[in-house]
Amino acid sequence: MASSTKIINVLKDDSFEEILGIFKITPAEEVIFVLPKSARAFKKEEHFASLQDESKSLNKAVSFLCSDAELNDLAKKYKFDVLLAHSPAPRKSKKQPSDLGSINVVNQIEDFYSEPIHEEDSILTTPAMNILEDSSGEDNFTPALAAISQNGRRLDDVFVPEDEHRHSVKVSGKTEKAVPVDVYKEGFGEYNLDNELSRDMKSVWGSSSVPLVAKVRSSKNLLSKILSPIGKLFSSQGSNLSKESRASLRPAHRTGLIVLSLVAVIILGAVIFISTGKAQVTIKPVSQPLDFRLAIFSSDSISSTSLERLSIPGQLFNIKKTVSQDFPATGHVDVAQKARGTITVYNELPVDQPLVTTTRFESSDKHIFRTLTSIVVPAAKTVGGKIVPSSRDVLLIADKAGKDYNIPAGKFTIPAFKEQGSTEKYEKVYGQSSSPMNGGTSGQSTVATEDDLNKAKEILAIQLASNIKDDLESQMDRLNILNANQVMIESPVSKGLKDSSAVTFTVSLSGSLKTIGFKDSDLITLVAQYVDSQKGMKTIPEKITINYDNPHWDEAKNGLSFNIHVTGPGYAKIDRQKISSDLLGKNDTEMRAYLGQISGVSSAQVSLSPFWVRSIPKDGNKVEIIIDY
Repeated sequence: MASSTKIINVLKDDSFEEILGIFKITPAEEVIFVLPKSARAFKKEEHFASLQDESKSLNKAVSFLCSDAELNDLAKKYKFDVLLAHSPAPRKSKKQPSDLGSINVVNQIEDFYSEPIHEEDSILTTPAMNILEDSSGEDNFTPALAAISQNGRRLDDVFVPEDEHRHSVKVSGKTEKAVPVDVYKEGFGEYNLDNELSRDMKSVWGSSSVPLVAKVRSSKNLLSKILSPIGKLFSSQGSNLSKESRASLRPAHRTGLIVLSLVAVIILGAVIFISTGKAQVTIKPVSQPLDFRLAIFSSDSISSTSLERLSIPGQLFNIKKTVSQDFPATGHVDVAQKARGTITVYNELPVDQPLVTTTRFESSDKHIFRTLTSIVVPAAKTVGGKIVPSSRDVLLIADKAGKDYNIPAGKFTIPAFKEQGSTEKYEKVYGQSSSPMNGGTSGQSTVATEDDLNKAKEILAIQLASNIKDDLESQMDRLNILNANQVMIESPVSKGLKDSSAVTFTVSLSGSLKTIGFKDSDLITLVAQYVDSQKGMKTIPEKITINYDNPHWDEAKNGLSFNIHVTGPGYAKIDRQKISSDLLGKNDTEMRAYLGQISGVSSAQVSLSPFWVRSIPKDGNKVEIIIDY
């Protein structure tokens, strides 16, 4: 039958997954977790959430005994009971003198008491261990209870009620009278507890030729039979004996149970002493400062990092952009300019009409313009009894400068025909404009200066570089690009610079960027290969600094060339696997001698746990090698 309460003592290095596994398989209806001041388990809030889900699923009550205020607050947050703990002053470990200087061997019991312990937050300092279960699933509370008894303390000294969320667990310190135990019958005769325990004890101690460890391993059922009645006798919550049954126990039985409890503690201690133990070896390798420069090349034609060529693979980017904008003209000049424009000359006469250069045309508002070229207007045609005039276009320029000649579109006549008295020609040879004459001016005019053009180019160059950079960032995908600002600018294209009548001018600017993007990891790999081959050392990416210099597009090689300056520490290479294998089973003196003779080791520290372990475990899975760079 499974006991109703189980106490799980949590070691400092126990993981939450290990503790949760023990919780799931225990048949007890109530579980009390006893935690040290500092422990890996229950450090995260999700641990309490997971435990709450499991406790609800398994219908188990959970309590915590710990002096850590934050852990107690989390326990109460997830509706767990909290028990207050008090303890005697912690033991101080004695440091062993080291004859190898920097090679230290320490035990993790020192870490347990590393923080000052105050009376209000002290915790039970008995050795932490998991409760042993027998094959029937019963819990053994003897180690924890025996430790309390050995220190002269009862559970009522350890558990102190504090508020409504905490419960006290008390066991009377009075001497109980021995009473006879009921006899159980299961079809094979009577079962006598004294006889059965006596026979089991003889099976353990009867032969001196069998090692104690072997006897313990082969006597799991015996331990269950020994520990179960002892746990029931001392447990404040697990006892199912009535007052009448306890009153009937004989004194001889009580004496036998006390002796057997001491034997059980010795056996269980031997099992734990032999089967437990962990080692953590922290090694600090010898370091040496690094300071060197390399010329690196990157191209999309390179497939992998090459130490021989100092080259790394990259991705090609070739981006082209054009920007255009209107700018105000700020210059002023004195000008005298004639208006000009184009008209169409019509001929309704049946003969061709030639017109020489500078032929005068007069507008309807009496402004005189002259032709800039000579033309011949073909004779008119008769179509369906109607005369269809022929036409030719000709460019006109005002006879004088000034804004007055900037006239709207209209009809033009040739005053020379009127002066010659040729009325027919005057009426049937004429001109017509479809757009106004413009450009006529006199006096001061606004024009774009050279300074206006230079400022326009500077503004557009910044905008062009920004547009190219934005386009580049949308494509680079975490690649390192060193020359993103090296945009090649083409000659600007401008309009309206020579138009004296315009108050603005337009400038267009085009540019391009051709570069290579590379992965930082490829460059770090190349640096590590170089340090390994040239100096025989190891680099740590987080501890080295790489500065870049003179990145530029190499047109001849069709790639990016740049220089790097590498600084930071380099470390001696440490064979972690060999050290772990060589240390197995070594004691204090042997491990000091071994670690002291390894080349490249600046200092080392060995941490053994639990506190009684004095040598490296022989199981490699229980040895952790840490390289402290």
